[in-house]
Amino acid sequence: MIFDKAVRFLDGGDRFILTVHETPDGDAVGSQAAMGRALAKLGKRVLMMNADPIPQKFRFLDRENNIQVLESENQIPEDVRDYRLLIMDTNDINNIGQIRDSVIPRVRDYFIIDHHEQQENIQTEDLIIRDASSTCEILYDLFAEMSLPLDREIAAALYVGIVYDTGSFIYPKTTAKTFLIAHSLVLQGINPNEIYSRIYESNSISSLILQSRVMSTLELHFDNHVAIQTMGKKTVIACGASYEEADAFINIPLKSEDVLVSIFFKENMEGIMRCSLRSKGNINVAEIAQEFSGGGHKTAAGFKCRDSVEETKKTILNRLSKYFAKVS
Repeated sequence: MIFDKAVRFLDGGDRFILTVHETPDGDAVGSQAAMGRALAKLGKRVLMMNADPIPQKFRFLDRENNIQVLESENQIPEDVRDYRLLIMDTNDINNIGQIRDSVIPRVRDYFIIDHHEQQENIQTEDLIIRDASSTCEILYDLFAEMSLPLDREIAAALYVGIVYDTGSFIYPKTTAKTFLIAHSLVLQGINPNEIYSRIYESNSISSLILQSRVMSTLELHFDNHVAIQTMGKKTVIACGASYEEADAFINIPLKSEDVLVSIFFKENMEGIMRCSLRSKGNINVAEIAQEFSGGGHKTAAGFKCRDSVEETKKTILNRLSKYFAKVS
């Protein structure tokens, strides 16, 4: 069975550290919150540590502040060698920040649960289902395999992850199964309108000002088929907004019928520039992200910029040119 190795990993230990990718999104936080509560219900000792804080809009999934940012070696337990590390919503250990160097070499072993395009150096025993809409969708099936009943908190976390990573049930990996799982979670007492409001209607007025500033940077290429936006940290500070509130800006250009690819360069408060990529149809942006040591899905991917924005922009446009060869 596809879940056998994951079940053995979880059954084979009583102490776990859970982590997700840098700049955690809804699926990452949902996965972590759901798995943390599930393991606790099984009597396991659970620590949840990430490289970056979770966005404010997802904090309702972690009311007791159990999900921490690893900032000091003192946060790592003395008996860390007795712990197992579970990495979720990324299959790239280079995408978990300081957890990679501070925790992986010291734990008993580690396991990955994910749904993104597979990295070349992945462990063969990990649970990666690329056709799944989200990591939370995988966890729903895993919990069923383990005969673990869902309480309302677990159901809410899973629903958040599925809604976020399907773009409210519209992205390509959304299937009939995704809707069946969502239906089951709603039967558990989840209010779809409440979850939607928390995810998409909780930003500040400052974020609206930031959005207008970012939109003013819009560039169009290949006969308006490729859109590029740029956001520096000085702009975020000047608007009084937060970096996390810009996570949906990349989707705005795709509302145009003409735009097939949206590119968003965004600098966080630590000065790290990231590039997010979104596409429609058969344009594979994951291939481009992987060239920059990033990853993701065919239509949604990203990476950290190691070169200047202008140099990176030129490289991306060059890679995209094959899709628009007939466009002057």
